[in-house]
Amino acid sequence: MKVAWLTDTASGCIIDAHEDIFVVPMGVILNDQHYQDQAELSIEDFYKLLQQYGDGAKTTQPNFQALHDMYDHIESLGYTHVIAIHPSSELTGSFQNSVKASQESSLTCAVIDSRIGSYPMKAMIHKGMALFEEGLSFDAVVEQLKVYTEDAMLFVQPKNLNQMKKSGRVSKTQSIMAGLLNIQLILKFEEGKVYPIEKVRTKKKVIDAMKTCVAQALENSIPEEICVVYAGDRSEADLYIDWLKSSYPQSKIVDEILVPVAGVHLGYGTVGISWINA
Repeated sequence: MKVAWLTDTASGCIIDAHEDIFVVPMGVILNDQHYQDQAELSIEDFYKLLQQYGDGAKTTQPNFQALHDMYDHIESLGYTHVIAIHPSSELTGSFQNSVKASQESSLTCAVIDSRIGSYPMKAMIHKGMALFEEGLSFDAVVEQLKVYTEDAMLFVQPKNLNQMKKSGRVSKTQSIMAGLLNIQLILKFEEGKVYPIEKVRTKKKVIDAMKTCVAQALENSIPEEICVVYAGDRSEADLYIDWLKSSYPQSKIVDEILVPVAGVHLGYGTVGISWINA
């Protein structure tokens, strides 16, 4: 058995960074120009452009043919099995396209809806690889990955509510009211969708509210690793990094730039905190 891992750039995995992880680019559209994430535009350059052209930016998902070609490529390299992990099927069609493409492959395939996006997807892949190293079977690893999809957490403090309204991530009414009242939101992934869970007026209050939400979610389980993601601007992320390091010294606190497809919908300067309860 030789196992490959398939994902897309919504996971934060870097193309060609690991020989067993195959990453299909998602697309971003800025100023009416289409770019393949990572392949044609680096994360750093993306966020420079997002500052200028954030309003009206769009994303595109990997189409069926791109995923079909990747399954064929994986098979040509001698792999026998593949585990594909994609962002929430409630927000993008990557999962559905991957399921269809896998059905035309002679590989033994498991296609998993992560029900989330960004850091937790990448964490699932690395945890799955570690399980194989421990000697678990293919089926056992797949079942554990499905458990991880229920245990993944992501809280987000978005910066561009107008863009979220355009993409359908918050309602028009929520966006208008937030703009009129200068309200800032905290969002949470639940059952594959994004929901507002807190509404506050000032920057200090939103930071305090974010800490409270995270602390409540961590009351019963402290994960091995907690990640702070940030969309281009790290300054606010550092506040959370310092707080997490002092509050949860038993956890490894890491940080990374938010994946561009999420940055498009959430806005430049967005900050998030994420982990898997395992």
